[in-house]
Parts: sequence; structure tokens; C-alpha cells
Amino acid sequence: MTDSIKNLNLYSGGVLFLFFCILTINVFDWVIDDLYIYFRYVHNFTQGNGIVFNKGEFVEGFSSFSWLMILSVFKSAGLPLEFSAKITGLVFTFFSLISIYIICNETDLSRFFIPAVILMLFNLPFILWAVSGFEIMMFIFFLLICFQLIVRMNADSSFSLLLSFLIFLLSVSRPEGIAFSVTMLIFIYIFSGNLKLTFKHLGIYSLLFGSFLLFRIYYFGDILPNTYYAKIGHNIIGYYEFRTYKNGIFYILFFLKSNPQFLVFFLLLPFAFSKLKSDKKFLFVVSIISVQFAFIIFSGGDWMVQYRFAVVSIPFLSLGAVYCISTLTFSKVSKPAFIKLFTLLVFSVSIAGLYFADRTVIKKETVMWNNLKKESADIYKYILPGSIAANGSSGIIPYYLEDVKFIDLVGLTNKHIAKEGFRHGTWFERSLPDYVYSLNPEWIIMWKKKNADGVYTFRDASPCYFDMAENKNFSGFEFFKEYDLYDDVKIELYKKIKPN
Repeated sequence: MTDSIKNLNLYSGGVLFLFFCILTINVFDWVIDDLYIYFRYVHNFTQGNGIVFNKGEFVEGFSSFSWLMILSVFKSAGLPLEFSAKITGLVFTFFSLISIYIICNETDLSRFFIPAVILMLFNLPFILWAVSGFEIMMFIFFLLICFQLIVRMNADSSFSLLLSFLIFLLSVSRPEGIAFSVTMLIFIYIFSGNLKLTFKHLGIYSLLFGSFLLFRIYYFGDILPNTYYAKIGHNIIGYYEFRTYKNGIFYILFFLKSNPQFLVFFLLLPFAFSKLKSDKKFLFVVSIISVQFAFIIFSGGDWMVQYRFAVVSIPFLSLGAVYCISTLTFSKVSKPAFIKLFTLLVFSVSIAGLYFADRTVIKKETVMWNNLKKESADIYKYILPGSIAANGSSGIIPYYLEDVKFIDLVGLTNKHIAKEGFRHGTWFERSLPDYVYSLNPEWIIMWKKKNADGVYTFRDASPCYFDMAENKNFSGFEFFKEYDLYDDVKIELYKKIKPN
């Protein structure tokens, strides 16, 4: 790589990241309720109550243990949680950009660094989730660093404790992290060809992750996080399972439809397919994409806006696309011109995709969830500390009503509902109204949404609210107050009727 290309990539990368940060300003206020589940856990943890949602109830109702620890550091330092989480997402995005720069330099893709960065940064899913406050960008950075370290390996490579620790972090940072940890260990052997070295990494990883599993079983009482049972928790083969897999496939297809620039990888993959056997780096990229897509299919996709599960694959789709382009044969004269043309095409498609992207749901959620934060102060006047309340959205309201015990209607933070609750079709949320009422809640927070006829109904908000309202025990509660959160969404408070 010449100094001119190196300097161009450095300056271009900096300018593109600055442009990316400017674009994130438009969605920086976007927030989603589930983020505040983390915040309630963090609050209890830093207050000395343990890693709990409700005091005394040890349930792992979050997706990333490592992200919880990082947020706990921010809370202990007195930093605002939401702002700190969002900024940290941008920091990890910057680190990932540096990693892409190094990977391109070390894999003969330096001339394709700029289009790779454009593909990665300039799409609405990546922009939105970079400032979501969730662990996605941290997980992507861990993947890229593992990739970067492994592709350098050969038969003479020495053991790296850092790499073993990073592989462990993958397993405690996302639900699909274990599959990626296994993938990394396999490719350590593929690149090094050194069985002894591979077993050293496997040994350290097993020691670290085994210790974590023992902690999880001792502390939370289960080998898997509760969110697995609540959100996925299905068998391998069956009618429900095949419907779930179908939803996962359509999730990927709709992601590609909304972000057609990534079709470059799939369109060119057949022409570069022969390289999979001879080029270990390309095989590694394709394998990472395949693992993430397999997870999406197994889980049936995700209900959150802008393809959260697909975001993890975006940096590797970007690398895969430019790798496919680089394998095509061009003359020395036409190749620089082609790279410029390809970069212009990628930039044009990416910017057009951003311009025409539908932001309706993002705008709605920005207003709705921020309104709920404001209304939670008023709700706190009525649902007093020490009360028991049932609620389906277990983030914002429980965070602001910190001394209230909450029953999570959909089971994210409730073991029994997560494992025993039923689903409506392939709907992600579980429901178990008889059990909820058996816990004697004093309040029920119900959501309603307008249907096509302009009528507010529980069913259109979520099946769990419909189930609660249809249960015979609902007659023991009376309407207390309502809050309008958006044009078509409101919440209603129901208070238990005291016997005369």
C-alpha cells in the first residue's frame, strides 16, 4: 500500500465518520422501552440490591452481561445513563472503523476501504442502532477485533490471552455470541493449523465461560438468560418452529429490500465462490455473515425497528462486497477507474436509500417513549412505593417507579411466564394472565392502540393486554386514569377494587 492511498484512507475515513455523526443527530433522541430494563437493573446493582429487576428476584432479564457492567460503571460515576450509552455506541463505532481500516490494509483491500466504509456507515439500520444505547456496536467491535487478530495467525503464532478474553466477551455480550465464539475457535485452527495453540485458546475460553456459567446458575438459577425463554425458547423441529424460521427468512429479505446496496455481496458471491476453498480470509467473512443470518432465522427475526439483528452482519457484508469486487479481473489501467466508479455507485445508492427510507415508526417511537418518560412522573404520584403493578412494557415506567414491584406481563423479567407462558402464533411476547392475577397486583398498566376503525383496543396494542382484559379477574379492577402517548396509542391505569 502506497503512502498516498494510506493518507487518502485516513482522511476519507475521518470525514466519513464525521458525516456519519452528523446523520446520527437526527435520530439521537430516539429511544425504545427495552433500554430502560437495563437501566433498572443498573440502578439496583449500583444501589447494592444485586443484579435484579425487582429486589430479591434474581432473574437475568437482559441480553448482554458485559453491556450491563459498562452501564454500571457510568452510573457509579454519576453519568447520565441514556446519554452515556448512546455516546459509547458512537465510540465503539469509531473503534470499528479503525479496525476496518487495519483489516483492509492487511488483507489487500486498502483500495476498497472507502466503499467498504460507505457501505457500513451509511444505512439507516446502522445509523439508528449506533446511537440506540444498546450493546450492538460494542459486539460488532469485538467481532472485528477477533477477526483482525485471527487473520494474522500462522503456524508460528504465539498464544494470545487477549484473543481468548475477547472470544469470551462475545459469549457474554449477545445471545448469538456463543455461536460466534465457536466460530472464532474454529478459525484459529484454520489460520494457524496449530492444534496445540487452538486448544490453549479453547482451554482459556472454557475456563472463563465455564466460570461465568457457574456464576449464572448460582446467581440466576439457570444456565440460559431468561430473555432466551421469553423471546425464543422453542424446539428445533415442528410447525411453530418452521413458521418461526420462515419469519426469519423474510426478515432477512426485507432487510435486503430496504438496503439494496448489500445485494452486491450476494450477486457477486457466485463469481467469487471458488475462492472460499483457497482464501481463508474470505471464508471467514462469509462464515460470520452466515452465523448471524442463521441466528436470525432461528430466532424468527425481531420486532424492533430497522432490523436490529441484521446490523451485526453489516460490517462483514461490506467487507464481503468489496472482497468480491477485488477478486474480479481488471487491467491495471481500468482497475483504478473501476474502483472510483464502484465507490460512486455505492455512495449514490446508500445516500438514496437514506433519503427514501421510511422514518415513520422512528418518529413515532421518539415521541411516544419520550412522552412516557414525562408521564411516568405523574404515574409515580398514584402507584406508590411498595405497591405491586403488572405492566407489559417493563423499561421506562419501572425505571422511574424504582420502589414499585413489577410483574412483567410478557415474561422478560419473570421466569415463570418466560417458560410457561403461551404465544399467539409466532408473536414474540408470551402471556399468562391467570398467573399474573395470582400474584395479586394492586395496579395493572394496560396499553391501547387505535384500530383501522379508529377505536382503541387492547388487542391492537398487544395480545397480552387482550388476554388480561378478557380474563375473569379483570372485573376486580376499575379504571383509574389514562395517558395519551401518541395519536393512536395510550395507556390506562387500572386499580384493584377494595372490598367493602
